[in-house]
Amino acid sequence: MSASSESGAPPGGELEQLIAQLRAADEDDDPSAQADASIPLLTEIIDLPRYDAGELPPALTDIDWSQLALRVQENVLERLLGDSQTLIDEPMHDALHALIERASASLAAELHLALAPLLRERVARAVTDELTRVHDEISRAHPSAD
Repeated sequence: MSASSESGAPPGGELEQLIAQLRAADEDDDPSAQADASIPLLTEIIDLPRYDAGELPPALTDIDWSQLALRVQENVLERLLGDSQTLIDEPMHDALHALIERASASLAAELHLALAPLLRERVARAVTDELTRVHDEISRAHPSAD
């Protein structure tokens, strides 16, 4: 049993002390860390309401790290799935929208390139057919005009 557990300090106190020690060590190693003090640590961001004091071990040495990692992973996944609308669905919708717009523009350009010659050919054939028809009618109406 550790000294803080024997002194009656709350189990979370050891974890908070460890976090403070890690912060102090980081600040000693990296002078720019003081400028980054406004950036919260992961432990400050994640609210862990599912952990009751009775579930937590009395000391850090008593922690089953594999079980804790699994539990944290489950909680994070649960939280991410709950926030999927903002984390996944909206960015995916935006990305798909941009992708579909680019694909549509590309498809329209390819269709234009492919259909323009066909349309020109059809119009030229229709004009030729119509001129031939008109010529034939004039020739029949005025046989001596040939």
